[in-house]
This record gives sequence, structure tokens and C-alpha cells, in this order.
Amino acid sequence: MHVFIKAAASRAALVAAALALALSLDGAAFAEGEKTETATPKAPALEPVKPEAKKDEAAAASGDITKTSPCFTGKGSIKEVLDACTAFINSGSKDTDLVVAAHGNRALGLSATRDFEGAVKELDEAVRLDSDEPNLYFMRAAAYRAKKDYRKATSDVEEAIRLKDDRGNYYMLRGLIFSDQGDLERAVVELDRKVKLDPDQTIGYEKRAEIFRLKKDYDRAASDYSEVIKRDPQLAKAYIDRGWVYVLKNDLDKALEDFSKALVLHPNDASALVGRGVVKSRKGKPTDGSADIQLAIKLEPDIIERIKKLGVQ
Repeated sequence: MHVFIKAAASRAALVAAALALALSLDGAAFAEGEKTETATPKAPALEPVKPEAKKDEAAAASGDITKTSPCFTGKGSIKEVLDACTAFINSGSKDTDLVVAAHGNRALGLSATRDFEGAVKELDEAVRLDSDEPNLYFMRAAAYRAKKDYRKATSDVEEAIRLKDDRGNYYMLRGLIFSDQGDLERAVVELDRKVKLDPDQTIGYEKRAEIFRLKKDYDRAASDYSEVIKRDPQLAKAYIDRGWVYVLKNDLDKALEDFSKALVLHPNDASALVGRGVVKSRKGKPTDGSADIQLAIKLEPDIIERIKKLGVQ
């Protein structure tokens, strides 16, 4: 699980942890479609943790809790992280930075179990302790977005921007909140800011492309997905997303090329299989794509309903 230590030397980790929460909130924990495990859930692996036994032993000997406690290392199950953070908070530590970090990491863990109300409460306490940290407002805005409390989400993300106005992720989150409410024009403006501030990050282009697709501006959606592919040519999802835009444009040859490329990168991807099946059926006989479509349904029974939500008939 991605965690943060709220200290001057760890601001990059705090930004990454805040972004992890902010982008987790389209109805899932840390990945769209991810299901919460019924047994002891493992913490979301946003960054692989490599075994470092010698370092861990040295940290334990030095008593550095940030390197030994699951609350700060993220190693272990979500329950272990939550329990460790609770124990640290209840220990009465006077280190405000670490207490704020513990509340923030509890918010991440609770969000992973879809307890967004609990996440908000943790962030309320973190903000009480440090009202000048913009990422805390950013994280809380993301939690409010998950709760569909768009008024509070907007208020918090705007406070984050007031405190630090050069972070593209803040504008991206505000754009997603506008999009959730159907205000696609303002959403595009915010995503434009994200792309301008972070031109090398694929997420800005990807999110802006989704909004262009909703606006039925398929040329600009395809262009943004092409930017994603240029920056990450091994990302199967980008080819799939662009393929569906081409289907919506009725550019079936380009769509078939994209779905085929995606299946080379990610064999048996249900969305790519349905896409290839739809294109085959439209280019030839209605039954030409049946095998691909049936395999996709076998792999993911709800795949057809998910594709329909893209506007594909």
C-alpha cells in the first residue's frame, strides 16, 4: 500500500499517496473494477515493495518506527496497516508530522475498503493538526467525491489550489468533479491545465480523452489517446480506449488495428475481444465476431453492459 510520511524530505511521497486516493474514487478502491477481498484484504500494491531484510533489521535496531511499522511502510494487509496506524495515534506521540501521516495512511487504508466516510474523518483530524498542507485537502476532496458530496469536494480542492496553485493533479481532480456533475466544458478547461503543467504524464491525456468522448468530440479523444500511446506504447488499455473511439467514429479499420495490438500486449482482454468481435461483425457478416464476443462474455460476464456505457450500440 502506498503510504506517506509527512516530513519535509518526503513531500514527493505525500503527493503520490494523495494522488493514489484521488484517482481511486470512481466507485472502486484503487483500481476500476477491483473487488474487495472477503478474507484479509491485502493493501493495494501501488508501488511494489522489494524485500530489504538487512535494512529492516537495521531500522528495527535503531528504533525508527517509520521504517518498521506497517503504518508507515505499507507492508502487510490493509487491516495490519490500519491497526498499526491506530496504535501509533493512540500512543500519544508528540511528533505532529507522524501523527498527521498516520491519519493520512488510515484514510488511504479505509478508502481501499470503500469506507469513504471513515477516510473523511481521518482527514478531518489531519487537517485540524496541519491546516496548511494542501495535499490533505486534495485527499479529502477525493473522498468527498467518492461520497458524491460535490460541494464539499469542490471546496476542498479549491483550498488545495489556493495553497499550492502549480500542481496539475489538483486541477485534474477539479475537472473530474465537474465531469461527474455533467459540466464537461469546465472539466476540459481543468484537464487542459493538468496537461500544460504535466505534459509528460499520461494520466492527464487519458482523463481529458474520456471527457472528449463524453462530449462526442471523437477526433480530440483519439488524439489524446494517441498521446498516451506515444508516451507508453506498451499500454494495452490505451489502444483499447482509442479503438472504441474509432468504433464510435465508424473508422473500423483503425479500430481493428488497435484492438488487435491490444490483444498482442494483453491476450484475452475482454474489452479488446468484444471490440474485435464488434468490428468483424460490422465489416463482414453479423456472425463473424461471435467467437470473440462469446469468449469475452465468458471471461467477464458484464462486459457488454460496460461497453454500452461508452455509448456503443
